[in-house]
Amino acid sequence: MDFLFKQASFHPFGMLHVLPLVIIFCIGFTGILFAKSQLKREGQKNLIFGISLIPLIGYLSNVIFPLIEGDFNLQEDLPVHVCRVLAIATPVVIWYNKRYWMRIFYFWILAGTLNANITPDVEYTFPHWTYFNYWMVHSFLVIIPIYYVFVFKMKITFNDLKNAFWLANIFLISTYFINVLLGSNYMYSRAKPTAATILDVMGPWPVYLITGQLLALILFFLLYLPFYFNARR
Repeated sequence: MDFLFKQASFHPFGMLHVLPLVIIFCIGFTGILFAKSQLKREGQKNLIFGISLIPLIGYLSNVIFPLIEGDFNLQEDLPVHVCRVLAIATPVVIWYNKRYWMRIFYFWILAGTLNANITPDVEYTFPHWTYFNYWMVHSFLVIIPIYYVFVFKMKITFNDLKNAFWLANIFLISTYFINVLLGSNYMYSRAKPTAATILDVMGPWPVYLITGQLLALILFFLLYLPFYFNARR
């Protein structure tokens, strides 16, 4: 397992950024086609539940490997980032068929986690464990709401948009107080990430917290529009 601890800097937009996205896109696309054409309801649920375990395993590796290295710390490794919360919560939501939360996760994942695939905050490149961990959590999560829309015909309403937006704000405020308590920076509510992200063009702290809200609202509306036009039609 020594190769999983080899450290080399990750460079975004190169082959090692694009390749995992292409592979996971193909897995998701194939899974959706297979579920729609070959599986009955129970099989469709079992397939997406199995896929949802991949982000969970990805997060658990984010606990196990720091413990192996002896540098697990409360400031970086707790499940307080939204993607980590989603990785833990999504299998539960699928298992108990909680559509209310899945409709909220639709916005959180496609507006937030999808962006994390475009501008990844990856510390080390292949073959370090953090490289695999990042794509397992962030890329496989994106498959889940898309699967629900195309396989389970999940409908999104304007109330879902409002619930997703206000709950996201409650989550962000809660993480800020956790950060003050722990001296951490979960959800980047106290400082921007060191990696280049979209936050770099949204002003200094705390301005980017406000502009980020506006961007999230715009993205939420864009994600809602297909359902709005479909309902009107």
